Amino acid sequence: MDNCLITGANTGIGFATSVYLARHGFRVHAAIRDFSRSEKLQKVIEKEKLPILMHQLDVTDLDSISQVVTKIEDDEGRVDVLINNAGLSNACPMELYPEDEHRLLFETNYWGPVHLTQAVLPGMRAQGRGTIVNMSSILGRVAVVNQAAYCASKFAIEAFSESLALEVSPMGIRIIIIEPGVIATPIFEKTPVHYDKSSPYRQAMRQGGRFYRAAIPRATPPEELAKIIGEALTDKHPRLRWLHGYGASLVEKRPNIPDEDYISMTELDDGSYNARFEEFFGIDLTPESS
Repeated sequence: MDNCLITGANTGIGFATSVYLARHGFRVHAAIRDFSRSEKLQKVIEKEKLPILMHQLDVTDLDSISQVVTKIEDDEGRVDVLINNAGLSNACPMELYPEDEHRLLFETNYWGPVHLTQAVLPGMRAQGRGTIVNMSSILGRVAVVNQAAYCASKFAIEAFSESLALEVSPMGIRIIIIEPGVIATPIFEKTPVHYDKSSPYRQAMRQGGRFYRAAIPRATPPEELAKIIGEALTDKHPRLRWLHGYGASLVEKRPNIPDEDYISMTELDDGSYNARFEEFFGIDLTPESS
């Protein structure tokens, strides 16, 4: 069995991917920051007798990263696959975004994957093989209103991953970038939202919120994305980027839209904005429930 270390494994994409890979021939090392929230995964492990071992790991803590990677290498001999999945989201205009939240976002979304990658690369180089999967987003390819910090963290992951791929490919190490659309996970429940009806940025807040209010009822199940990750790991014709999920048309169609037209769209009234967004991306911003 290949040994796979995946972060943020107790919910959402991390949970679904841990279970999927364990059912399909991988020995999974499921990293969880808060063990008090690991009951759901523990029940599945016990019920199906899955080859999943849980580890307590905080991706913002260098000692925590070192301890877990060292333990896996000591016990198993190697880490074959690293999936950098743990992440945070945000919804706030840049001017108003609290700096402590901004820094934690980057510590989790960017520095966590960087430090984990640095921790596993020596072992992968020594064995002449390995795969590192970095979780980006459609917002790692297209910047959207009211999420500047999150977009910046995912744009950074895209650049880091592509550059890293150039460095380690000659060593037999693969890099994979997963670009999920809107996935049905608890991340939205944990996203700090700074909405103020009196804010000068209320229009930006409304426009950003409108996309998610329309998207969440149509969101892609995490189990579907887990299958895509499994395919990316086992495909005989490997590729760098894997785009999948609701909202993927933002990435597919944004290159055809002039920057000035994309930006000026935000100056429109609500109805005109919705119509232009659908014209550009084929996405209806009317909530499904209506």
